Amino acid sequence: MEVFTEEWGRACCEEMNRRESYRTAAAEWEAAVVLVMERDPALGVEEDRAFRLDMYRGECRGARPATDADLAEAPYVMRATPAAWRHMLEGELDPVTAVMSGKLRLTRGSVFSLARYTAAAREMVAAAGAVDAYFPPPRI
Repeated sequence: MEVFTEEWGRACCEEMNRRESYRTAAAEWEAAVVLVMERDPALGVEEDRAFRLDMYRGECRGARPATDADLAEAPYVMRATPAAWRHMLEGELDPVTAVMSGKLRLTRGSVFSLARYTAAAREMVAAAGAVDAYFPPPRI
């Protein structure tokens, strides 16, 4: 399956729910998060792809493509290029390091309020990286 598709979002949610490490790290997390993979036609991503994850106390209660309302209302919205998402999902780039370096941008929400959930963010990305998925092929 391709990353940032509806099938991928459901698989990520299921993988998080299978992991005790995620449940423990995210035990206090009670906010939806929207993850956005930005448009990059050269990398095969013709338009932004956004997903809303309903996270509540160590459980992913659902994942679906994000709406405009989700982008405007979700407590946290995180945006990155396809290349940055690839590095994070392949375990080459830590999501906290990505935020600090500007490769993963928090466009909605406070870095300070998110800081207490760094372990949960790492576990979320690790679970998503464990899903057998691929990135769109680059355009030539």
